[in-house]
Amino acid sequence: MYKPNKKNLELLKYLQETINELLEPLEFAVWEMKLYSEADSALWLFALDLHNTALRFFFAVDNIPEKEAEFFFDFCWYYALKIGDGLNQEYSLERRCSKFQNALAERQDELIAREDFKDVPSVRALEIYDTQHGTNYAEMSKTMFFRFANSLVKADGKIAREEEIELIKFKNILYSNKIPKAIGDSNIQKTPYAHKSDSDSIAKHELNDLLAELSLLIGLERVKGDVTQLVNFLRVQQMREAKGLPNAAISRHLVFYGNPGTGKTTVARLLSNIYQSLGILTKGHLIETDRAGLVAGYVGQTALKTKGVAEKALGGILFIDEAYSLSSGGGEDFGQEAIETLLKFMEDNRDDFIVVVAGYTDKMESFISSNPGLRSRFNKYLNFEDYNPQQLGQIFELFCTKAGFQLSDKATQKVEELFTSLFEKRDETFGNGRLARNIFEVTINNQANRIITLSNIDDRILSLIEDSDIPVITEAVMEKSSFI
Repeated sequence: MYKPNKKNLELLKYLQETINELLEPLEFAVWEMKLYSEADSALWLFALDLHNTALRFFFAVDNIPEKEAEFFFDFCWYYALKIGDGLNQEYSLERRCSKFQNALAERQDELIAREDFKDVPSVRALEIYDTQHGTNYAEMSKTMFFRFANSLVKADGKIAREEEIELIKFKNILYSNKIPKAIGDSNIQKTPYAHKSDSDSIAKHELNDLLAELSLLIGLERVKGDVTQLVNFLRVQQMREAKGLPNAAISRHLVFYGNPGTGKTTVARLLSNIYQSLGILTKGHLIETDRAGLVAGYVGQTALKTKGVAEKALGGILFIDEAYSLSSGGGEDFGQEAIETLLKFMEDNRDDFIVVVAGYTDKMESFISSNPGLRSRFNKYLNFEDYNPQQLGQIFELFCTKAGFQLSDKATQKVEELFTSLFEKRDETFGNGRLARNIFEVTINNQANRIITLSNIDDRILSLIEDSDIPVITEAVMEKSSFI
């Protein structure tokens, strides 16, 4: 008898619990609203969509990793899907993978052309249902599908670049909000069973989705671990509070240190949403500012200016980039007034206001040491390390993918060589992700200049980036350009 890998059981049980909660509204959407009339049942439609989700990633790689195939076979066993000889226990896992991959290769074009493969029909049906009934089932289903996809590509302990790109594409499909037109009556009244989801369940799914989004960020492994550890601690504190146990008094304000372009603002924005999903912040928005946004030019104006910015961030996170500049002007500088005003606002609004200060490593240490109040309130540090050449190449390729470009093999090799050279020569001004973006912008400008005079420009020519399009960055050019 087929038995799934024990490591996969937790996710399979999560899928079962979530699908069980979503079956009733989806069944209503499929039958009463006359959507997707070919579906045998809501469970069948969920299973088909999850099945197609897995195939997206298998088509993205040349060879299906055995652990990912095993994950998929476990899912198929769980929902009794028929995939030919794929689950025949007389075959080894390697043999099953080989047969399954051959079968997929024969049907790849046919499957990709199907309408139900281009989208996620069960999600769209639930979006229709939510529109009619004021519920939030579609968001739950999106979280479920994204978690399934994320777990699949990580089953072998790593994510191939092709899988990472496909994961981003899949997320864009999930959240595209292409609500289908209902064939039946569009004025369906709300039904008594339409509100099974409570706020705690929705918040839990939102948190899982946010943590999955965090895990997809390129690089930043230390930061991801620190954020996950922080979230776990806060959740346990909430559990203790719910049971009447005492909590440890901790500051929630954070110091982000590292070079520019390492994703500090992106992580801060995710954190604001995570804190909101945990109920720590009421709004979960992010307000970005710097010295110019806080400090005025005359006596008495800085306090008003700083307080005004802080009030806009109330209920969310105030992100202060290059925060060390507030203390760099000496005792007569108005930056000290901004710091004192900010510290008072933090104390008065400690339950619904979080500050994240960011900047270069050594300068941030000097900033925190410049005022005893800063040292007492900022005791959690997240280190944003420089991206290595491989990660910079992945970021560059993501820019290409999002903009509809493809790299030739020679262009890919040249990009790798370029980032390796730039990484080896880096200093504290190294641009990281911004560097990758700037080089991408120069690259597509070069490509446009190369192809504009061609007589026959088809889709392939418009989309392909050749090695000659990748700029040659010399030290002289770097010194007088915005590449860093």
